[in-house]
Amino acid sequence: MKFIVSRGGLTVGTYAAKFVGAEPITNDYGKAVSLKFEVISGDLAGQTGTRICSLTLSPKSRLFEFVIAFEGGKPEAGEEIDLAGYFGATGMIVVEQTPSGATRVASFLRIS
Repeated sequence: MKFIVSRGGLTVGTYAAKFVGAEPITNDYGKAVSLKFEVISGDLAGQTGTRICSLTLSPKSRLFEFVIAFEGGKPEAGEEIDLAGYFGATGMIVVEQTPSGATRVASFLRIS
């Protein structure tokens, strides 16, 4: 049986990408959401990067920072946010390396 070693995710860098999904997951820390971005140009077009965020949507959460990027401003307290409304949003993602050696989407800057 033969195998091909995969790249293992996006390499550290900045990429033009679109927001393509938000999937509920459960990890070692509890319930979370996995934000998924697809690279739209260059050699890695079609590859995806993700960011796992807690379900807490407060000014101190990573999810809140992504919502600010999607909306172009801070949401109001009590406002209901549906991430599906942002699917297809394009911009730039920054991919960083984690302490374990994996990579993740660190931030998103919306262009359209």
